[in-house]
Amino acid sequence: MQRASMSSSAGETEAALLALLHLIRLMGAELVAGQHRDDVELLVKAVETKLRSARFPAEMPNQDIVKGLDLAQARLRPILEELRARSEKAHLSDQLLLAPRPSRIH
Repeated sequence: MQRASMSSSAGETEAALLALLHLIRLMGAELVAGQHRDDVELLVKAVETKLRSARFPAEMPNQDIVKGLDLAQARLRPILEELRARSEKAHLSDQLLLAPRPSRIH
């Protein structure tokens, strides 16, 4: 695997971040839409926990790592909140579909 150049422009870095965030959003949406919507909270907790355990090149300055992780967390927060909301909405919809309907016979 070839390592990405450390001299990326700010625009390239922003485009890469947006693409990765889009993938995370799509993966989460697939989870909510599928039969594993109960796992959304597990995904959110895992992302929040595992984000800080990422490995970085030894030559990368610690300050860049800390600032980059803070930026990633800030960018992920709205996506994770949206996934939680979509999951809750899907659960409510499921409950409404499964709820017994009152009899219309009088």
